[in-house]
Amino acid sequence: MPPFVYQITKYDPAHRDARGYYTGAEDTVSDHGPVEEAYLVAIAAFAEAAGIDQLEIREPQLGGFVHFGLEPPVDGYGLVGLFPAGQAGFHDGALVPIAVGLELVRAMLRDNGAWCRLEAGEAFAVHVGWDQYLYIGSDQPSETALARTRALGLFPERLDASPYDFAPDDPAYVQRPADADFWARVRWTVSTHRAVFLEEVFADNASRWHRLTRDNIETVRSQLAPRARLAIRPDLLTDVDTAVAARGDRPGGRGREDHERGRR
Repeated sequence: MPPFVYQITKYDPAHRDARGYYTGAEDTVSDHGPVEEAYLVAIAAFAEAAGIDQLEIREPQLGGFVHFGLEPPVDGYGLVGLFPAGQAGFHDGALVPIAVGLELVRAMLRDNGAWCRLEAGEAFAVHVGWDQYLYIGSDQPSETALARTRALGLFPERLDASPYDFAPDDPAYVQRPADADFWARVRWTVSTHRAVFLEEVFADNASRWHRLTRDNIETVRSQLAPRARLAIRPDLLTDVDTAVAARGDRPGGRGREDHERGRR
């Protein structure tokens, strides 16, 4: 995170208790109006002060089966019209102009279902938390942007770091790159088993499935979202007789083939 970090909210610090909890009358959802717009104008002011005209999407997430937001989810997670490639354009490493970045922040303020960090290397960062808490990091002190933020009726407070700074996954879990060796193994697997499924996870809780055959590996590979997480899965078993035989002779029992497959 850049060195100058600010928590920006609509909550007046004068209305916080001894533990720092807000006790005033401001609602914890977006007004979808002037206050929400003030957040976006403040971000634009900080970006201008830092000389930033585009942002990188990091660790994108889409809403799952359970929605924890205070507002109801919307179709498309607030991403409709933002990416020419559709939702798959919302992937780690995607570069977006400030205008699109602001629309992503709007979607996050509204709990539409999409979430990500928006960053520009070590120079700039925008993180959206719960309850209309916004965190901006910059490599510039941004006094003009701070004054603009206060004039908008928002309250910037200096912090040491954003609570939404990236924290790596369990270091014991190693992900290998999808390099030439990976794809050579995929080709060998397909040639051995005729077909397999490739799961492409371009954002948390969002994936596309591709059935790989000897003839389409390169075509599918060329269409994958950058930095997507990939996993190879067995092909579907479509032979009914083989599937029944694999269950063994005992009613409700498991055959050796089914047992071995489950252990892999």
